[in-house]
Amino acid sequence: MKLGKKSIIAIVVAALVVVAAVVGIVIWKAQPKGAVAAVSTLPDSLNPVLEQNTSGMNASELIFDGLTNFEVDPQTNQLYTELALAENIEQDQKDKKTYTVTLREDVMWHDESPLIADDVVYSYNAYILEENNSPKRDYLNSFIESVEAEDDKTVKIVFKNPMPEFRAYPVLTFKIIPSRFEGKKMDVNMRDGELERRFATEPIGTGPYKLQSWEIGKWLTFKANGLYFRNVPKVESIVIKRVIDPIVRMNELSKGRVNLVLETNPMDRDTVAKMSKVDINSYMPYAFYSLAINTELFPNAEGRQAMATALNRSDLVPGITDQEEGVVINYGPFPSNLFEVNIPEYANTPLPDLMPYDVTKAKKLAKTGDIQGQNAKLIYPDSMGDFGKQLAEGIAKQLEAIGLNVEVRRTGDQVFKRMVYKEKSYELALMYYDGFDNIYSTMGSLYRTKGSENITGIANKKLDSLFDTWEKEVVTADWIKQTLLLNKEICELSPTIGLCSLQKDVYSRGLTNVYIATDNPFLSAEEWKFDN
Repeated sequence: MKLGKKSIIAIVVAALVVVAAVVGIVIWKAQPKGAVAAVSTLPDSLNPVLEQNTSGMNASELIFDGLTNFEVDPQTNQLYTELALAENIEQDQKDKKTYTVTLREDVMWHDESPLIADDVVYSYNAYILEENNSPKRDYLNSFIESVEAEDDKTVKIVFKNPMPEFRAYPVLTFKIIPSRFEGKKMDVNMRDGELERRFATEPIGTGPYKLQSWEIGKWLTFKANGLYFRNVPKVESIVIKRVIDPIVRMNELSKGRVNLVLETNPMDRDTVAKMSKVDINSYMPYAFYSLAINTELFPNAEGRQAMATALNRSDLVPGITDQEEGVVINYGPFPSNLFEVNIPEYANTPLPDLMPYDVTKAKKLAKTGDIQGQNAKLIYPDSMGDFGKQLAEGIAKQLEAIGLNVEVRRTGDQVFKRMVYKEKSYELALMYYDGFDNIYSTMGSLYRTKGSENITGIANKKLDSLFDTWEKEVVTADWIKQTLLLNKEICELSPTIGLCSLQKDVYSRGLTNVYIATDNPFLSAEEWKFDN
């Protein structure tokens, strides 16, 4: 029987469909079992030395430890530091700058090789190597003078200035990575070599979980480390799964297919509270919302002060900023509860409101400061969502009362970053600053004349000098005084206007012992348990 051309084509197509189906069966992989955390973006790297996206930084917490670790107090949900890879840390009582670190004897890398002092030295050198362009480079360089191995289990760390333990311990939380990988010595330059690049996607650490698999674009799986020097994790595996759409994430949570949702919107809280079997784990991050003012376009300090005194911060977003819980209203550069949270035994009152809400005064300052009758554009990024929209519109409405006409514009995140950080072509920008330690020790990067995050263009020698003194201060009482002086000077200059710190939520289902205190939800992961 002769087959026509169309018949032959049909048979070929049918055959291809069958082959494709067979191949699909072979290559299709079921999602691994475990506690599932839904995220919009998977990690781009698991090397904590190099730049990472938020998911990468969070996942690194599962794999790596520092000499000290941030931990979460389950009773108060407060963050604190405690010894981790370090068995003991002893300060030299004479110079107050030198710390001798004794490493634990029972710590093994995931390949079962022992932790040694050379690993600590190698890690530090990798962080500060300019070619690696580590986000932690400037931070570590601002505190540490040198890190040296004295023997296999002893490390000497010299700080640049005398450093009390309560400030030294947070610095020593930087993640330690192995100096050897796959039996070979790694180069301190982690960007060029094949071995070093492979470490970013197939790392080994000392942490509570080991990387088990990485399905590109779908998920990463982490397996419990049975040799972990602390408690062996109670959940055998954790899956970080990519679920781009926030509505789908919430549906998956409500159906029990996802155990954690890490990226949440404060506007969704009431809806989630009505879901059965879903827990809302809340925390106050070391972060804040702020209004940045381009000082080149608004050069008169009185004009900037007018904006500060025109804002009734509690009324900016009704239902959120006017609540008694879940929000901290800030009146200056620092969160107003800075002392209460960190050193209540020394100071348990909020930072003072030096630019209190006063429309009459604000109008006078607006006139003398040359902003009355002027127009300005206030931009905010897409990632701030509906809350950012309401906050920006609330600011614009209140500034209108003093004669400053503000147009609110929502921009894509990349456009926002370009306008604010690169071009500095913005007029007013709604900012969310995060990534701080508990005492905001890197605040100078926002306000120093040559600060790496100085987007306002503020340049003031007195302010630079105050930061020099503040960063070197080791006596707590004197540190409080310097903080108050800094707060006063920045409020008077008003390159930014403090707005609020907002409670953040992580939603969980089917898990117990989920304690959240920072933007990294995995600090308590080894304590998690399935509730069934």
